[in-house]
Amino acid sequence: MTNLSNIALHKPATQSSISKWSFAQNVETDAGIATNGDTASAVFFHTDHEAAPWWQVDLGDCFAVTQVRLFNRRDFSGRLGRFTALVSQTGAPGSWVTMCRKDDNAVFGLGNDIPFVLTTEHPFLARFVRIRKDEPGFLHFRECELLGFLPDADAKVSLRELMEATTRRVADAEREHAAGRTGYTTHIDNRAIFVDTQNYSATMVGELSSGAYEASERRIVRAVLRPTDRVLEIGTAVGVVTMALAEIVGPANVITYDANPAMVGDARRNFAANHMGEIRAEVGVVRNRRSWSVGETEVDFFVSRNFWASRLAAAPDSSDIASVIKVPLVCLEEKIAAHRANVLVCDIEGGEADLLDGADLASIRLIVLEIHYWAVGRPRIDAMIRFLVSTGFNIDFTNSGGAMVVLDREK
Repeated sequence: MTNLSNIALHKPATQSSISKWSFAQNVETDAGIATNGDTASAVFFHTDHEAAPWWQVDLGDCFAVTQVRLFNRRDFSGRLGRFTALVSQTGAPGSWVTMCRKDDNAVFGLGNDIPFVLTTEHPFLARFVRIRKDEPGFLHFRECELLGFLPDADAKVSLRELMEATTRRVADAEREHAAGRTGYTTHIDNRAIFVDTQNYSATMVGELSSGAYEASERRIVRAVLRPTDRVLEIGTAVGVVTMALAEIVGPANVITYDANPAMVGDARRNFAANHMGEIRAEVGVVRNRRSWSVGETEVDFFVSRNFWASRLAAAPDSSDIASVIKVPLVCLEEKIAAHRANVLVCDIEGGEADLLDGADLASIRLIVLEIHYWAVGRPRIDAMIRFLVSTGFNIDFTNSGGAMVVLDREK
């Protein structure tokens, strides 16, 4: 039986950034705290606030890595929720392979020195191991132990072949994801998202590539959703938030609408690439029953070069509008009833005022929405909020913040 040891002990490390709270003011010295063998001190490395900060160790040779053991800080332990351990034989871009991950925000190490342990199904051959936080924030922990061994020549060949096969499977999946389009696949919350460099604006490409896209909304839905909920989302875009919803309640319990057919198509491909094809994504402008006009079946929709700014109304001189299309109308109350939805998630660039003011939301327990003063003005938003409160909703100030508003019927 192969003897395992902590192969990260006293090995050189680095990290994505430093901050004013770092114990050392260069990345190598600060990161090295996490390989010094001290699992009980109050000293730890500390990155700056980033979209997806990381810490990395250089093992000096290609080792067989079988287990990751992370010792958290005793205070602020909740900051380290979801993370991924990635490995590489060279450290080069494009060479990283996911070894294992923690997929939830369960807190570990709060007030104690008990590590969080991730064990792999088989050894991974790696010289470099990276711990990446899979959401925006600071990254810090006290120690990273990696259990493994230095394989002999024959074992290295077998493990290298296994790694190459894994890399090929990932590459094949990404090629299928990108088929017929110009761009590349990035990852947000460990989910493959295609970045269309031909049709998306530079702003859109930057937001998606950084991992910061809709970070607040993703954080909020994880805090307020229940596994038994059924969700109607309005404003799909590329489906990043949609998949965060589906992760909690299940893909079959999410239906999502967007007025832009191109975005719905891209979202469906993202869902398929992440094994969430059961999510129903439809094209339509959702309108409440009180605002419905007899005989009206479709409406103009103004498509922006930045897809998140597409909207139902735009000034004639709006420079961001790329096209105006006709989109079918969908009745909000009918879709709530058909889906048996009890949660409404809404991000539609000002359309929320018309959609929710006067709507029959008797079966809805929770609303998560982004408000847009710039699109419709504060008086319209204020009127919408007053209506929702008058029908029994309360503002959840714990989870609301900035442009994000959470309303519920909790007592």
